[in-house]
Amino acid sequence: MRVLGLDVGGANIKASDADGHTVAVPFAMWQRPEELPAALHALFVDHFVADQSLPDMVALTMTAELADCFQSKSEGVEFVLRAVEQTFLNVPLRVWLTSGEFAELNDARDLPMLVAAANWHALATWVGRAVPDGPALLIDMGSTTTDIIPLLDGKPVPLGLKDCDRLLSGELVYTGAVRTPVCAIVDTVPLDGKSCPVAAEVFATIVDAYVVAGIVAEKPDDTNTADGRPLTRQCSLNRLAHMVCCDSTELDEEDLKAIAQHIADVQCRQLQAGVGRVLERLAVIMEASEQRCLEIERPTVIISGGGAGIVERVLQHSDLFSFADQLILSDMFRQPVSESACAFAVARLAHDRCRDDLLELTTL
Repeated sequence: MRVLGLDVGGANIKASDADGHTVAVPFAMWQRPEELPAALHALFVDHFVADQSLPDMVALTMTAELADCFQSKSEGVEFVLRAVEQTFLNVPLRVWLTSGEFAELNDARDLPMLVAAANWHALATWVGRAVPDGPALLIDMGSTTTDIIPLLDGKPVPLGLKDCDRLLSGELVYTGAVRTPVCAIVDTVPLDGKSCPVAAEVFATIVDAYVVAGIVAEKPDDTNTADGRPLTRQCSLNRLAHMVCCDSTELDEEDLKAIAQHIADVQCRQLQAGVGRVLERLAVIMEASEQRCLEIERPTVIISGGGAGIVERVLQHSDLFSFADQLILSDMFRQPVSESACAFAVARLAHDRCRDDLLELTTL
């Protein structure tokens, strides 16, 4: 069965088949929602079609419903459902719910709050198979947000299902590896031996700090930046300089590198705090479980997402956490699935559940 998994976000569309062939393309939902069907069609034709045939099934999850072109989450969910339905006419569509199951299209329309922002739950449900016994922690860092999900015996055990509840619990940290504005991470930066306030403008994002600090590589073909100029070191230096109302000719490169390192370090501490909060709760769950051994087990950590390298850095620079094992999703499969992990997860979940249903029918 040919299953196409889709993860439709507010800034990116990610897709995968069940074999791990993945793709991620930028799509600014808030700017051009009416182009979503065309974007979905182009993505499928360009990356998944060899014989012009449609998939046997589409498995869908989303976060785009929160884009500010929609008046409500329900409106956003309905819009995305309709766009996918229009793109893949007569193809069975299954939508992942935070209740841990797939819904058919009409049922999904009736349950928009379970459809909204369910991609993290699909990923946690699927990767839980890698740690079927004992505690685990999934840390998935994307371009915009980071999910920190506790797992026990292969199943997600989150405190919250809605994003607001997940923010309150620390299971959703609204900071990512690319798009997070610098002014959302720091109020001040070091400059001339003083603490200089930063401009409350999206002059630069966290990826500029990482490029200048030498933590991630330049991407000259990437113009999805704060000013639309390429993601090169020189352009990132200039964007960071704007954060203190200068340009890169007014500041020494070493000053800008120190600013970049400070920003990266602050985000690192924010993520460490989130991991610590969720680990504390996981320990409570372990202690309350009647079937656990008396000695508290150390959890396994599973790292995924486009910002997986940043998460590894966060854990390496902390002596607060001790894990039984560290699994990197991108190293676990022959295909590089980590950046589009949620799309891959819904594709695998749908594929495997259809296979199980067929096996059950053949044994009746």
